[in-house]
Amino acid sequence: MTFVTVGNATEPFRRLLEAVEALAGADLLPAPVVIQSGNNPGFVSATATTRSFFSMDEFEAHVRRARLVVAHAGAGTVLHALAAGKVPVVMPRRAKYGEHIDDHQAEFVEHLAKLDRVIPAWEPADLPAAMQRALSQSSRPGPGETPDLVRIVGECLQELLA
Repeated sequence: MTFVTVGNATEPFRRLLEAVEALAGADLLPAPVVIQSGNNPGFVSATATTRSFFSMDEFEAHVRRARLVVAHAGAGTVLHALAAGKVPVVMPRRAKYGEHIDDHQAEFVEHLAKLDRVIPAWEPADLPAAMQRALSQSSRPGPGETPDLVRIVGECLQELLA
């Protein structure tokens, strides 16, 4: 199963959704594909189950069950994926595309990628290689590492806010 989430920001994130839809249509993602499409009115998938939002219980269940997690680079989403033992493929929302008010997600991804906690996909063309890398990884951070994870994410956020 592939779980894709764009978070709950009010700005659209069609760049990720349309790239994932193309990959799913080409059968390049583990099936089934479930997409949390967020605030992207009019987004329809011909290949995936989509909902704008899931309850927290549903969201966490999808993350746990997924063989592949593809997400925006929101701190909460990344923490949930890492706590579930996943190394997510993350595409940061970017200000230059009108996806966010600034580029804090890109800075967050840079920090976590250096620690091998996430696999970055900066642009849609990066997704196939990033997904392949994620699917081929055998070692994943475990739930026992969550306190360290919270510290790392906290440090990243402090540095970004400074």
